[in-house]
Amino acid sequence: MTTIDPGADVETMAAQARVNSLAVLGVPVAVFAALVAWLGPPQVIPAALGAAGWMIALALRQPVALIASRVTTKDRAMTVVGWASGPAEEVVRLLLVLFLLRSGSAAAWAGAGWMAVEVALVTVNGLMIATLLTKDDPKSLEAKDFLREQGMMQNYGPWWGVLERFSAAGLHIGFTLLIFVQPWLVLVTIVVHSTTNMLVVRYGKRSIALTELAVLGWGVVVLTSGIAALG
Repeated sequence: MTTIDPGADVETMAAQARVNSLAVLGVPVAVFAALVAWLGPPQVIPAALGAAGWMIALALRQPVALIASRVTTKDRAMTVVGWASGPAEEVVRLLLVLFLLRSGSAAAWAGAGWMAVEVALVTVNGLMIATLLTKDDPKSLEAKDFLREQGMMQNYGPWWGVLERFSAAGLHIGFTLLIFVQPWLVLVTIVVHSTTNMLVVRYGKRSIALTELAVLGWGVVVLTSGIAALG
């Protein structure tokens, strides 16, 4: 999440957005270090497969986003895409687990790779927002109005975004482990994934602290459940 202060001058806002975006890059580093301590040397191929899985899931959501944007309002289109995120990601994750991953450790690294490429996109999007803030053409002004409507023009600094990425890491690794152990659990992870995304969108604008702390707790539960399921 890239949040910025609407009361600051343009340059300060852009600088804050850049800091927020770059700060989350530390999350994959910390997660990978934790996995090395737990599982030993990095498993590059499973991590790369996880990253590829996330990109495939993203591509699957694009037609949904395109159709929704043409037939309904921006807010409703975002809701449709949010609910579609669970089926898109979890079905791809299931296929990855069934056909390409052969061990629990590989599943954990695949979940980490899944998380890492998502962090990379968050950073790119945040840097694009920073550039957008310095422009005053009609399209840029419209985009800034949309950011305000979504509650993303607030002075939260980088820390809630970092916490959100750690929560996502717990969810992605936990989901991958759970499906690896019991593939039928994809029916559960689809619902949990979409519901979590929609709750963040709905309540994040009301209380960023409570929302992010709740998602962090949920991420810990899912990750712990996945690790326990491995035995």
